[in-house]
Amino acid sequence: MLTGNSTRWLVIAAALLVALGVLFYPTDEKRVREAAEAIVSAANAGPGELARALDTYARRDVSIDVTELAEPLRGRDAIVAAVGQASQLGQHLHFRIEGVEISIEGNRARVSADLITTLRAEVPELRRPRHSTARFEKHDGKFRLVSAEIGAERLDQPEARP
Repeated sequence: MLTGNSTRWLVIAAALLVALGVLFYPTDEKRVREAAEAIVSAANAGPGELARALDTYARRDVSIDVTELAEPLRGRDAIVAAVGQASQLGQHLHFRIEGVEISIEGNRARVSADLITTLRAEVPELRRPRHSTARFEKHDGKFRLVSAEIGAERLDQPEARP
């Protein structure tokens, strides 16, 4: 028979386990956020890391439509090549996402965020915010990037004004 003290510790332990389970359980929203952040982080690390992240978190036929580009980038290889080409031209861009909103419907997810680009991470005055939308689909328990649309530079932000 359990004593009052033993019962109290048992209840506290059970509550702690439930709290840890809720905190660390990989929900669909956490999986989508992890995929988006992994792709952005890999883009900062270079073309090799980006290729590995896209292999893991993007479909082979992924497309990225950037307002300033005449044609969307189609396929993982085209995306990696574009990042590599920008690096070769001296454009050492740094990416970050802010204001992330994730909506999930069944096996599809939509991520709306501000994609912040800077020429160098240490110079925040050169921030270029762009509203972006990404679509993910769930296959075999993993969310993979299907497409992304990156809008024009937002001039309504104080840091984007000349």
